[in-house]
Amino acid sequence: MKLLKQIQKNIPKPILENAIFSYELARTATFLTQNLSLPIFEYLLTGQNKTFTKEFPEQMQRALKDLVKLLRKDAIHISRDVYPLEVLKPEPLTQFLTRYPQIIADGVSISQRRIERKAHDFDQEAREYFREVPDYYQRNFHYQTGGYLTEKSAALYEHQVEILFAGAADAMRRLLIAPMKKHFDYSQGEGLHFLEVAAGTGRLTRFVKLAFPKARITVMDLSSPYLKVAQNRLSEFSRLNFVQGDGADLPFKTEKFDAVYSCFLFHELPLEERRKVISEGHRVLKPGGFYGLVDSIQNEDRKEFEWALSQFPVDFHEPFFKNYTQNPMDGLLLNAGFHKIDQEVGFLSKVVSGVKPLSA
Repeated sequence: MKLLKQIQKNIPKPILENAIFSYELARTATFLTQNLSLPIFEYLLTGQNKTFTKEFPEQMQRALKDLVKLLRKDAIHISRDVYPLEVLKPEPLTQFLTRYPQIIADGVSISQRRIERKAHDFDQEAREYFREVPDYYQRNFHYQTGGYLTEKSAALYEHQVEILFAGAADAMRRLLIAPMKKHFDYSQGEGLHFLEVAAGTGRLTRFVKLAFPKARITVMDLSSPYLKVAQNRLSEFSRLNFVQGDGADLPFKTEKFDAVYSCFLFHELPLEERRKVISEGHRVLKPGGFYGLVDSIQNEDRKEFEWALSQFPVDFHEPFFKNYTQNPMDGLLLNAGFHKIDQEVGFLSKVVSGVKPLSA
């Protein structure tokens, strides 16, 4: 960690930026290769052949161009120390390589569920957690094995998401950090207490903790298995506490946190749950506090990606996604009482943020 800090401090910014950008391009190439290989394995193992429209090559070319723009922006943020170089630290290569065969095997099960439209296929391990989660959550989001209710699902999830987004998922998550750093005057987080809602396996938690090393973060998720994996993966950090709970019914007192944020949450919620989660975030946030989210782009954000927004819920079990695209998040934040609403698009995601007024 000290070596990375020295590198970030001493190498001229243009050189560092280009080196980071090159690394991120190589990383994207790795996940893109895995993305393109999965349909081949699916065909060999199931006989299902994925078909593409004649517009697909042009659509992919445009998407990759936007992906590269996002990676360049991420490299700029790191080179300018908005967040540290350590956010790029890779996992051990053996873990990465041994997980991919598991993803291929799981892909066969996912493909079969997609064909049969089976969105409520759970084993006994997963069903034991049903009493802890609301009805809308008891489904195989993305048709993935175990939904969000098994440790095996949690172990594969982040890798699967990176394959889906061709290595751009981490950079999309980190879009949230720049407005957070600006709101808190680029501090290290001294005296601040954050709440992350729907933290999953803790990927964004890691990045935020590296950007705000002195902050205290309460890490919350509905899924006990995912939260357990997050706790294990974040064991190197101090001043983190883990709470199993629902963002629509937060078990915290009013005006407790300096920031409340989430990542890839709202597109998986029914509209009324979205409103409840935002309202609860507003309640537990201190006056002047920061509220932020990273999620999918919506209908009016990028016209050239309307095809992706239409296709996503077809290929993956996302029953609330269409409604999500039709109800802009900035409007929901305004209706909940936030002001100073801001948003920024990056590739297939956007960050939306707001501030709780100092007085009603």
